[in-house]
Amino acid sequence: MTAAPELHPLGSLMRRFAVDWLDRADPAVPAEIMAPDYTIVIGAYTMRGREDYVEATSGQLARFPGLTITVHDALYTPDGRGALRFTEHGASARGGAAAWRGIGLFTARDGVLVHNACEEDYLGRRRQLHGGAPDPVDPPMVAPWTEPVAGPDPGAEEAVRSWLAAGRVTGPLPGVVADDGRGADPVLDDVTCEVTALFAAGRRVAFHAVARGRYAGGLPDAPGATGTPVALGIAGLVEPGADGTVTGHVVRDRLGLHRTLERAR
Repeated sequence: MTAAPELHPLGSLMRRFAVDWLDRADPAVPAEIMAPDYTIVIGAYTMRGREDYVEATSGQLARFPGLTITVHDALYTPDGRGALRFTEHGASARGGAAAWRGIGLFTARDGVLVHNACEEDYLGRRRQLHGGAPDPVDPPMVAPWTEPVAGPDPGAEEAVRSWLAAGRVTGPLPGVVADDGRGADPVLDDVTCEVTALFAAGRRVAFHAVARGRYAGGLPDAPGATGTPVALGIAGLVEPGADGTVTGHVVRDRLGLHRTLERAR
């Protein structure tokens, strides 16, 4: 007989984060699920403190009243870490609608969330709002909140670290769905990659990293000359194969890169 699925405490926290906080926009929820010093790292920004985070996120929820988050994949580890791959979608109060992808890596301690390293495809969101047509939303994961906890496969973690160290996170990524999947891939030359978070559940590996190098093209309508020194935040949920190939999904801070190029003009 198959064991009944269990709602792990981290899965319960993730459900409250996604459903009670983001979907319902209930301002009472963050104080119940997040530590006072909750920190989020997204793009070039680090926001420390639950109250500042709630204020900033409430602004986005006001811009997209009725915003919904659809979770496509989830993983949880025995030491209180978890990752979600998701799409946020809704109609903007300023007109238009959009569905933009994201990946977040969470850390919980003493029953509350303390950290989130995340990237969201805000450049894809801007394209949809300006273009007048939202992207379709991928199918949801059937049971994201009861996904079993799994320990890491050290070999998988090392394979992904090697993949990142080789600078294979800019430009087209064979086997990997990047950003909005439309092929507007930023290319960097002379890439170095700093891993800021990485953990695995089995052979599935979640990571957050910052790639640095010289801009070499790839973004549509990107101002600024090639050769500009840039940094690119990247979050991924991937799985290495036995032959060393990596498959899965990544989301990169393309909008932050675009803004860096604008400032460099």
